[in-house]
Amino acid sequence: MFKNGEGGDSPQGVVHRRLGDMLVASGLVSRVAIDYALQKQVVEGQKLGRMLVELGFLSAKDLARHLAIHRGLEFREVPPVNPEVTAAFNRNLCVTHNFLPVGREGDKIRVLLGDAEPETVAALVQRRVGQDVLFWQGDFFAVTDAIHQHFYFKENPTEKLIESEVRRLSDDRDHAYSPERLMELILHTAVRERATDVHIAPTAHSRTVLMRIDGVLRPMFAMPASMDRLVAFIKLKADMDASEQRLPQDGSFAVSLMDALYTIRVSTLISEFGERMALRLLPERSDLDRLQDLGFLEEDVAEMERSFARPHGLILITGPTGSGKSTTLHAALRVQPLVERNVLTVEDPVEHRVPVACQTEVNRRAGYDFASAMRHFLRHDPDIILVGEVRDAETARAALDAASTGHLVLSTLHVGGIFGVVPRLRLLGVDAETVAENLVAVINQRLVRRVCPHCRTGRPATDEERAWLGVEDTPTLFHGVGCPSCRGSGYRGRLPVYEVLTVHRELADAIMAEAPRAKLRELAEAGGLKPMSRLARHRVLAGETTLEEIRRAIGWD
Repeated sequence: MFKNGEGGDSPQGVVHRRLGDMLVASGLVSRVAIDYALQKQVVEGQKLGRMLVELGFLSAKDLARHLAIHRGLEFREVPPVNPEVTAAFNRNLCVTHNFLPVGREGDKIRVLLGDAEPETVAALVQRRVGQDVLFWQGDFFAVTDAIHQHFYFKENPTEKLIESEVRRLSDDRDHAYSPERLMELILHTAVRERATDVHIAPTAHSRTVLMRIDGVLRPMFAMPASMDRLVAFIKLKADMDASEQRLPQDGSFAVSLMDALYTIRVSTLISEFGERMALRLLPERSDLDRLQDLGFLEEDVAEMERSFARPHGLILITGPTGSGKSTTLHAALRVQPLVERNVLTVEDPVEHRVPVACQTEVNRRAGYDFASAMRHFLRHDPDIILVGEVRDAETARAALDAASTGHLVLSTLHVGGIFGVVPRLRLLGVDAETVAENLVAVINQRLVRRVCPHCRTGRPATDEERAWLGVEDTPTLFHGVGCPSCRGSGYRGRLPVYEVLTVHRELADAIMAEAPRAKLRELAEAGGLKPMSRLARHRVLAGETTLEEIRRAIGWD
């Protein structure tokens, strides 16, 4: 058996040790995590870098940035792809070597690299098209996804195919033809559009397919009412009762979309015109961005990491549905030395994979909810407990009990703002003294759409905008005019607008004394709390988002 799984003195083992040493020296990964990954690698045979990412010890972006520095290349996100350049290549070739030709600069081909060796790809491109290569370094997983998406949609023009499928199903009076192909085309389109949800909404004479993209529902196309057979097919696929059309139902199924596994969560509602269906797309991958990559500022990340390094206590993330609470919670979990901690989670559902943690899912039919999970967790000597949501009195008391007995508890809470946390916990039956002793930090966040970098343009601020921004001069504000990359919306991606409250001694004393909300805010701001509105102004002035988007997600105040 190889020592620590390092592959003995083979050339491959030497390469892995060298990469591991570089990652440890850069502070990205601990030596314990490297040794753990090398041990698993002997059994599973994957490359060390990918193994570290899949185990959650390293983000794919961090690995790619480190590799870019090592290779002397610039790290880049996936840019728009020129189809004339990719015409000389095919999906299998690009996937095998993990590279994507994206454009042409003069007489050279610009290539986005994954984990391929630059020399190998340069020689391959030279043989293929007889041109030299300029490289950018990309995120391994993002490059793979981009390859699959580019070639899939090049070979399958989904808009035309969906139109053809709808016509075929409408003409199929005997129901001899399955709606499965239509479902697959809709789901592939959702992946391309970066949609989190697909909705099939009935009206009096038609059915509309909508997709939630960057937090906003966008209508994609309409179908005749006869396409209710698509809804029935999806219900069967999700192990739901297709004949039941009087009561709401929930189900799920697994599907592979462009070589990536997804769990599709399905839910139905009964409306005046028939069943409305919502499908949530959950990718089955463990890679997750760091807090910085999600858009949190460095100084706030440092403060958050200090809170998450505490040995015990309760940390809550607040905000409305769809504000990114679960994503932030799991990104913060990656701050921990996971291989050295016993991490237990109970979620509804599991949306992000953390391979080193033991993740469980609520099953109310079997009597397994958040509160019962907490009771069982304490028998397994956990260091960290992640509870998907504190939503009832029993869960609130169990979370605070765990925090007070030496465990770090992470969870979310549906309240309007930071200073609604204590009243909400009090309403759930937790006394002020217990809250004061155990509440470590609260992160309150919203998500706003990011201005598309490919069609970003500026204009002078109006007097009303200057007044809201609190500036005397006339700044340039940016917005997207719409382009193929953002599908004409002017936005691409989202970033958080947030505030971070760390509970210091004076604030804890005020909570225990049941001080009014105004007093708590005064103490919090004296202790360094930066209101969400300040970051919102910063985002607008930096050209990251628009005032219209701030108004939509947060409000003017």
